[in-house]
Amino acid sequence: MRTHLAMLAFGIRNRDAREILGQLARTAVAGPGTLTGRYPTGNTGGANVRATEVMPIPADLRSILDRA
Repeated sequence: MRTHLAMLAFGIRNRDAREILGQLARTAVAGPGTLTGRYPTGNTGGANVRATEVMPIPADLRSILDRA
């Protein structure tokens, strides 16, 4: 949720209607999706990517996440 709200703020600052609409929709489903474990691994969360698209996590980031 925090990331989508930050991305929404980014869209507003840049007056990017596509990002604003995309983040409003994602914010509405992010909470329940996280609680039920239904979120796509590696998805960047931007409005330019389908909300259900699974994406690979780069190796350098994977090692950071594994240590966390």
